Amino acid sequence: MVFLPRPARRRFILVFASLFISLSATYLLLPPGSPIKLSVNFNTSRLLNSLRASITNRDAWLEQRPAPYPLSLREDVGYIVKTGYGTRHRVPALINAFSHSGDLLGEEDSNFIVVGDWTAANETVDGSLSVHNVVNLMMETRVGPSLQDHPRFGKYRSLQEAINSADDDKASELGQKFGWELDALKFITGMELAYRKMPSKKWYVILDDDTFLIGPSLYLLLSHLDPARSWYIGNAVGDYKTRFAHGGSGILLSGEAVRRLFDRPDIVAQSYINSLDETWGDRLVGLTLIKLGIYLDERYSHHFNGEPPEMARVLGDRLCSPLVSLHGLRKPGAMEKIGRVLSKRKHPVVWGELWQLFANTSLQIAGSEPVRQMRDYVGPTTGDETTEWDEIVSADACRLKCRNRKSCLAWTYDRETRACRASPWIVIGDEKAETETRESGLDWQAVEPLLQQCGRESM
Repeated sequence: MVFLPRPARRRFILVFASLFISLSATYLLLPPGSPIKLSVNFNTSRLLNSLRASITNRDAWLEQRPAPYPLSLREDVGYIVKTGYGTRHRVPALINAFSHSGDLLGEEDSNFIVVGDWTAANETVDGSLSVHNVVNLMMETRVGPSLQDHPRFGKYRSLQEAINSADDDKASELGQKFGWELDALKFITGMELAYRKMPSKKWYVILDDDTFLIGPSLYLLLSHLDPARSWYIGNAVGDYKTRFAHGGSGILLSGEAVRRLFDRPDIVAQSYINSLDETWGDRLVGLTLIKLGIYLDERYSHHFNGEPPEMARVLGDRLCSPLVSLHGLRKPGAMEKIGRVLSKRKHPVVWGELWQLFANTSLQIAGSEPVRQMRDYVGPTTGDETTEWDEIVSADACRLKCRNRKSCLAWTYDRETRACRASPWIVIGDEKAETETRESGLDWQAVEPLLQQCGRESM
């Protein structure tokens, strides 16, 4: 352009500026749910997050002292605990675990509510906690007569009839069979009930009955975010058309976002109708908020985890990042163990500490062992998340495959199938899993430099 005559340069600049303004205006006028707008948001977010992770310390903003938005996790946050008839036994364990680690849930109905899909004779679990039957609430007060015969309401009625008949075996069977369908009906109704009961909270958190929140990490995150803004935060899943926060990993919503939602009864009413055919309630939350122009903020997704400690995938770009949630704590004693381990924890937990806290070895010891028998540091995988090689002759050959592959942190070799798998993450691994034919290890040359960035001598 430097060789163009001045008049031509001016025309080019004017044309370019006009085109830019026209495209920007068109974009701003698009409805919040426009595929174009969603695609731009998704791809821009991925690009910026990738750049932050590769060239900056993306968690540096959490180091600001004092925290700009101090709060009480017990008084300023409203917690919505979702359960179902088939999983109701988990709730006492969850409450007990939280009581050991700061009791951040506080008082029922003042600081947290438990929502479910049934009404028992005494309407409590464990004889003490009330369970709000939000499925019945929705059926009776949130949808019209024309939808009363919807198949999901029929399934709910069959479950409630079994409970009323004291047929626990049948009720448990039905709860396990279609509990996930009824779960989709709990999200918006549970959020509305929490908002009506606890209208002045700065934040609201939705969690499953097998999800544990790490208090110091949660405080660190929330105390650096302005609750007067519309925040929707969690573990990002889904495609660009419906990017939403995974419910099991915990969903964070600012008080302003929730207020905006329930100031729009038209959008809320439609979400109740949509929930009858929605597969996942957490996706419904995302779709509903998109209508308000509230999008999932993926800058904070790496703080959330959808697995139990032994299966949590620790990627290299988050080894030193604070970890807010643990999910899938369904095994007997698993939830209580988390509560005991973290009972005296005063500082945030980072991903790399999972080994120190929940494994029978440290990350350093695991890294110092070239090959460990009957172990799987890659974990179960699907799709193209890992690299696999067939006909590998030995564990040492598999280890070298990992060493020579960029971003590989862990490898697992199966002596029986002679398959070698390599992953860009590490997991503790389940000691009770069927791993007799497997050998595994970490590429310590890749892991150690990442660990040193945490500023800690050991994990």
